[in-house]
Amino acid sequence: MTLNCSAGNCIYNSSGICYAGNIEVHGTKATTTSETTCSTFVSKDKGNSLSNNSSNTFTTSTDIHCKAKKCNYNSNQTCIAPSVQINYNNASCDTFILE
Repeated sequence: MTLNCSAGNCIYNSSGICYAGNIEVHGTKATTTSETTCSTFVSKDKGNSLSNNSSNTFTTSTDIHCKAKKCNYNSNQTCIAPSVQINYNNASCDTFILE
């Protein structure tokens, strides 16, 4: 189960792999991808360094605390998608599918 992150300007992103350890996806009332967001996203512009903020292991979809209640892959706030894609432009969850 992989977490592919296209948000290259996030401090946890290293070559498209998320090293946050655990992430949280918001979008309690979301019915579309654009209504979700990776709330763990932190812009590299904030001046934080990756080495001070990241986990030593990459993040998998089972490390996602998902608050998008209407997503087909949400099982008791755990993501069960085989692969997850975070959007480059707005850090939304591109894997979101309305149940």
